[in-house]
Amino acid sequence: MAADTGPVLSARQVSVRFGGLHALEDVDLEVGAGRVTGLIGPNGAGKTTLFNVLSGLIRPVAGTVHLGGEDVTGWPPHRRGRGGVGRSFQRLELFARLRVEENLVAAWESAHPGAIFGRGRTERRRRVAEVVDLLGLGPIARRTAGELPTGLGRMVELGRALCTDPKVLLLDEPSSGLDHGETNQFAAVLRRLVAETGPAGRQLAVLLVEHDMALVMEVCSAITVLDFGRRIACGTPAEIRGDAGVRAAYLGESDVA
Repeated sequence: MAADTGPVLSARQVSVRFGGLHALEDVDLEVGAGRVTGLIGPNGAGKTTLFNVLSGLIRPVAGTVHLGGEDVTGWPPHRRGRGGVGRSFQRLELFARLRVEENLVAAWESAHPGAIFGRGRTERRRRVAEVVDLLGLGPIARRTAGELPTGLGRMVELGRALCTDPKVLLLDEPSSGLDHGETNQFAAVLRRLVAETGPAGRQLAVLLVEHDMALVMEVCSAITVLDFGRRIACGTPAEIRGDAGVRAAYLGESDVA
């Protein structure tokens, strides 16, 4: 199935100010179905602020956010979650005292009306089993999430987000704490996620904030670069790698050789 390159999620002329600080200034961003879009830039560039705008945690002072063509700028986070926006955070956010499988079940129930009262049990079991199989979580499904090392915890966090059946998935530095082998496994999972058709007959859109440039260049088909709250470049990995302004602001020479 060919990827739908139209934007699933977009930000248009988004600006955010904290007092006199311009955290974001007239930022545009599009995230298309069936591909991973990268969002990179130095620390303090505004990446997490933009994530918070997209997920509804911050209301911009100007600009709009659209989900599937609908203006969701005024929607709170829970409504965006129900509308198809899934997210991970820089710091692992698991239900540490619950088992891995229970983490996935809780995520599914949070995204489906009536699920906590038992509605859709068959669908819930099917979807949780699919995610467990996709991410190879079977051997740890009965383990307590708080006992897991970081690499496995990241996979559980990803699985929990997938159990909400998102249209678009926002991943905030997901390779943090992973070793080389775990990062390679994560890259393979990302490629598979955007290549396959999901449970609703659509392809997933992924927005990736990441400092591991090798991972970004490997899995992303489009990259947006922020610096001091402004978008300074947008293009393919090859275009970003060759952009003199991006090199000066962020990549340098050794990171893109």
